Amino acid sequence: MKYVVDHHKKHVHEQRYSLDNCGVDRIPSDAVELTDSQDYIKELENTHSYVKCPYCHEVPLLID
Repeated sequence: MKYVVDHHKKHVHEQRYSLDNCGVDRIPSDAVELTDSQDYIKELENTHSYVKCPYCHEVPLLID
């Protein structure tokens, strides 16, 4: 599973970067979907107004 889809808030989370700020653990069980399909995610974004979570899709660049 690569993506966590929140059908309640219409957010798409990238599992490997999801943080506490994302609230993935607080998504109601009847509104969560797990998928690996990037095509499905693009379809949700283009036809159903889903958006990528700003917390887990915009990983900050850390520089020493």
